[in-house]
Amino acid sequence: MKKIYLTLILLGLIMGPIFGQICTPDNSITQSGVYPDQPDTAYAGQDYDFSFQILTIKDTAVVFGGTPLTATIDSVIVNDVLGLPASFYYACNPSNCTYTYKAVGCISLKGNPTQSQVGTYDIKIATTAYATAGILKLPVPDTTDGYQLVIKGDGSASIFESNLNAINIYPNPSSDGVFMLHTSVPITSIEIHNVQGKSILFKEEHNGSTYSFDLSNTPSGIYLLKMVYDGKQIIKKIIH
Repeated sequence: MKKIYLTLILLGLIMGPIFGQICTPDNSITQSGVYPDQPDTAYAGQDYDFSFQILTIKDTAVVFGGTPLTATIDSVIVNDVLGLPASFYYACNPSNCTYTYKAVGCISLKGNPTQSQVGTYDIKIATTAYATAGILKLPVPDTTDGYQLVIKGDGSASIFESNLNAINIYPNPSSDGVFMLHTSVPITSIEIHNVQGKSILFKEEHNGSTYSFDLSNTPSGIYLLKMVYDGKQIIKKIIH
């Protein structure tokens, strides 16, 4: 018993740092689905940290004994994320990787891509949905594909990261929805989208290399700030 207890403590110490920084669900999402529709691009030699937001459907159609039935989804369990390169892993919030239509959850993809891993990887999310139809409770396995993780390593990563670090946004998160942006590179356009890709209206003020923008009239949650400089697009996540 002492050996088992000690083993559990050691596992906790080892796994704690790995899974300590897990994604935060975006509770502004109200439509079922997985957002965004593709993961961010990864760059060789740069730590990778990306999150999918998940809200499951409530009802679905299943076939039992050759008869189509309308079933209520009690929960969906993510069994695995297939196709991730070596050194990549995933972690869930909730930690048991169980999602319902009642609350938004998320999956973090993390890794340390190397130059030898440059390429495109087809990613699949293997799930099991537990659907209730009358007195029946049916496990429905499924695999969602169509996702691609792109790893680049052509030398543009360091340039991209350098310019990315030249743009500072603060405070982030913002308690009142007001953000300041300071940049040392010329920005030609700024857009803000929610995680479903919908463009958000916002108030903007500009004074030289400093911008301020106000999202206080939008629901609290995660947004994507899209900026263009020198024909290239930078995307940063902001939270209020």
